[in-house]
Amino acid sequence: MGSTFGSVIVGSLAQGSLYALVAAGFVVLFRATGVINFAQGAFMVLGAFIFYTLNSNYRLNIYVALALTMVAMALIAAVIYFVAFRRLVGAAPFTMVIATLGLAVILQTVTVLIWGPDLRALPVVLDIRPRWEFAGFAVAPLDLFAIVMSLLLIGLLSLGLRKSRIGTRMRAVADNTLLAGFVKIPVHWISALAWSIAAACAAAAGVAFALRTALDPIQLQGFGLVAFAAVLLGGLDSIGGALLGGFALALIQNLAVRTLGGNWADVAAYVVLLAVLLSRPQGLFGSRQVVRL
Repeated sequence: MGSTFGSVIVGSLAQGSLYALVAAGFVVLFRATGVINFAQGAFMVLGAFIFYTLNSNYRLNIYVALALTMVAMALIAAVIYFVAFRRLVGAAPFTMVIATLGLAVILQTVTVLIWGPDLRALPVVLDIRPRWEFAGFAVAPLDLFAIVMSLLLIGLLSLGLRKSRIGTRMRAVADNTLLAGFVKIPVHWISALAWSIAAACAAAAGVAFALRTALDPIQLQGFGLVAFAAVLLGGLDSIGGALLGGFALALIQNLAVRTLGGNWADVAAYVVLLAVLLSRPQGLFGSRQVVRL
């Protein structure tokens, strides 16, 4: 019983940290631009395939490949913003949602055209089998990597949004784009930076998830969409809410798998999410203004 409980907790922390990282990208982009980006899953897929190429074809170290992947995805997202989404600044929320869904389809199609639709196995760079034990919890190197990487990136994001000048400008752009432009805030560069951060977070999560299972475009895309439930659970404008929402979502799914079977994982998560949204529409930690947007 103890080992089962320990595996559920460790698995939930590892999976939840990745949900939280993708959710943090949702939050950063929403707080800076007011856009809910349903292409986060596609960013995960593309980032994972870029990592695969760097690690498998060029034999780069995992950490070097991960850093280059995040930089590449940040640049790609910035280009996407300036080419397409810059023209949609100030558009209706429904228009932006449809645009991001279209972007997801385009990115997934491009990924399949370049790398093909087949599953790919990433090299075993970190062991998935438990190697260390802390207070009775067996931890695998890959689990520790996912948890530490996600917490580090989310911590830096939270600190940057709250303490830096760029974070202040992001909030100003989100509150009133027109007014921010009048006071000489570079609205488009701030928006492009938010897109870059969201894509880099998604890419890092995609790499960690693919290292655990396999490089599957469909599964990774689905993981990104499920992570949106963590955003709604925690609150669309809360980095801390994204973190706690990610862990809560993963725990709910793992408990459902243990008690009801694997088919109930997503069902249980969305049932709890629906209950939260009916009682607190802005999420557990979101501000009430989110409900009106």
